[in-house]
Order: sequence, then structure tokens, then C-alpha cells
Amino acid sequence: MKKLLLLVLTLMLSTALAACGGDKANNEKADGKANEEQVAGEDQGADEGQASEEEWPDELINPEAANNEYFIKVHDLLKENGYEVGELTPSDYSFFNAKMAAQIEINGEDMFTLQMYELDPADENLEHARKTGMGTAEYAGEKGEIPVLVIDHYYFFLAEGHPNYEDVYKLLEEKLK
Repeated sequence: MKKLLLLVLTLMLSTALAACGGDKANNEKADGKANEEQVAGEDQGADEGQASEEEWPDELINPEAANNEYFIKVHDLLKENGYEVGELTPSDYSFFNAKMAAQIEINGEDMFTLQMYELDPADENLEHARKTGMGTAEYAGEKGEIPVLVIDHYYFFLAEGHPNYEDVYKLLEEKLK
């Protein structure tokens, strides 16, 4: 259980850090590396193993998650029901092997964001999660189960430490199921 808690806290912290972005030195370093890779790629030729612009080797974040209609619907639902909500932010989707993921800060709780994951409707873990309330997650090569709310082919995760934990889940179940 301690490993699971540590895993969840690590995920939340890494998601928060990813959302905050890097400092200027890291950005300049990344820009320099990208320029070096571009020059090296031009030397190799167009047909030789160049990485596509859509790949995220270090962070698995799909920026289209901010435009996902279902995630926007959840954001609007929370806002309409009196919650102070932050921006809908794309986040790492690899944790549950999802298609995309996003998070929303609720009532200023930036350490306990509502995390939403869109899974493939045919994902083999969905049925298990519906029955048990536990989503199979993988992080740093370790597999474990994390408590999730499953609605359709989406996982929702809000840490129990969030002051509105029960109310948010109740709202989502009532309005989205």
C-alpha cells in the first residue's frame, strides 16, 4: 500500500511539474539539442530514421487533450455546479495506457487535480476496473492498481485528500453515467 501511495504521489508531482513547464536554461538546452538533431537529420537524408514531430520521447502528452469534447464537458459541468476550476491541461496518458489524458485543478487544490484518461473502448482493463473500481496502471516498469471512477471508456482519478473528493465523484456519476 505504501508503494501504491508513493506511486500515486509521484505521478501527481510529475504531472504538476510537467504542467508548470521548464525554466529558461532547460528551454535553451532543448532548443539547442533540437537544432543539432535537425542538422544531423538533414545530413542523413529524408528517408533515414528521422523522428516525426508528433513523437514525445520524454513526456507522453497529447496536446489535443485540451480540445477533447468529453474533457471540456467535464470541465464545464464542474464550473456550472459551483466549483472553481482551473484550465483544462493535457497530461501524461501513459500511466493507464490511455489514448489521451487531461487534468483540472478544482478549488485551488493544485496538488490534487482531477485526472481524466480516455481509454480505447476495447481496452481489456476497462471491464476489470468497472467491476473492482481499480484501474491497472504502469509506472517505471511497475504495475499496480489505482482506485478510479469508470464512466464509459474514461477513468477519473481524484486523490482522497482533495476536500471535494466525494462530492466531485458523486456529481460525475450522476451527470455522466
